[in-house]
Amino acid sequence: MKFSCKAIFLTALPCFFLTSAYSQEGEKKPDVLSFYLDCYDCDFDFVRQELPFISFVRDPLLADVHILVTDSNTGSGGEKFFLNFIGRKELKGTDYEYSVTTIESDTEDDVRKSLLKMLKIGILQYYSKTGFIESMNIDIEEKDNRKADDMTIDRWNKWVFSLQAGGEMQMEKSQNSFDLGTSVNARKITEEWKTNLDAYYSVEQESFADEDSTITNKQHDAEVSAYYVKSLTEKWSAGVFTTYTSQNYINTKNKFGLAAGIEYNIFPWKECNRRVFAVRYWAGVNYIDYYEKTIYDKLVETLFSEGLEVNIEFVQPWGEISVGLEGRHYFHDFSKNRLTLESDFSIRITKNLSVYCELQSDIVHDQLYLSGNELSRDDILLERRKLATTFEIRSELGIRFTFGSIYNNIVNERF
Repeated sequence: MKFSCKAIFLTALPCFFLTSAYSQEGEKKPDVLSFYLDCYDCDFDFVRQELPFISFVRDPLLADVHILVTDSNTGSGGEKFFLNFIGRKELKGTDYEYSVTTIESDTEDDVRKSLLKMLKIGILQYYSKTGFIESMNIDIEEKDNRKADDMTIDRWNKWVFSLQAGGEMQMEKSQNSFDLGTSVNARKITEEWKTNLDAYYSVEQESFADEDSTITNKQHDAEVSAYYVKSLTEKWSAGVFTTYTSQNYINTKNKFGLAAGIEYNIFPWKECNRRVFAVRYWAGVNYIDYYEKTIYDKLVETLFSEGLEVNIEFVQPWGEISVGLEGRHYFHDFSKNRLTLESDFSIRITKNLSVYCELQSDIVHDQLYLSGNELSRDDILLERRKLATTFEIRSELGIRFTFGSIYNNIVNERF
């Protein structure tokens, strides 16, 4: 059997690229460190432009330092970013952690500049241990070591308010629709207390022309909620929760709820940006006024219930895991219950391959609100009422595979 040069070339070419993806990692000078930036909210192009002498790699296994950036929402509507610098290889055990707090009115440029400042500080710590520090210019401005609360007078006493309203309308020859939504939020968050007030209202209406008749579907959703949470210790918290709901989709004219709960986190809450293992228990009462008699022949009823929830979150260099499992039931009939599982995984399998999965599922046995009236075809097709079900599932699964040069730090945004 004879092989032409062209056939050999075409056969070997894919093997060359795949081999390069796994084995050809490139080289760097001894004093030059490699950094892996693991940050969803960072403007990577901006970082590379501002730090052109820093070698960023795509593979965390080849980095001398893994920079893991996570964030949490603050009471003022901004974000608090946690920058964890994790030493690897010869720098293993040399770790640092910094934080950056932004406010709700900060622009994207303000945020990325704040993150860049902390990236510079963290990177400098590692380069101070190498001879490359002689090639760097350092300019540091000293400031008084004071907290923001000591330097400002807060006229609002940490209260933050937000208002939102919007609508949409669409018209055609045979159908038209409009919807309107408004919401109000007031919150005050301190180290000891967390107070939040929410109000929401929306209305949607659709009309369809069918020969000589018009079919109309109108839905409304109103909700008012408030909760007060007290930090008892580094790991214990307690709270009181109140709600009001009105929603014709679930046959609920008025629903008033009051509950109290307690929560324990195995890890201190100051570590919540990296890991959470919380167990929550709550118990409460609901007074419900229905639009139509339910399948249990109830127009008004008072229900007592309780629930237990376990929430686990880990953010590590190898990926992220978030799992929440909650079970709840009514006291008058334990068979009327619901089990909810929410999970979000993103795990790095190899240096080139990662897998992610999102899952939300419910085992449903607590639809006491279902209307006892027979639903028409229009009710079902237009989703005027919630239908009976024993389960609800939403899921997403995928993989990510990357290969190629790990030392390409050049920015080119033409076109």
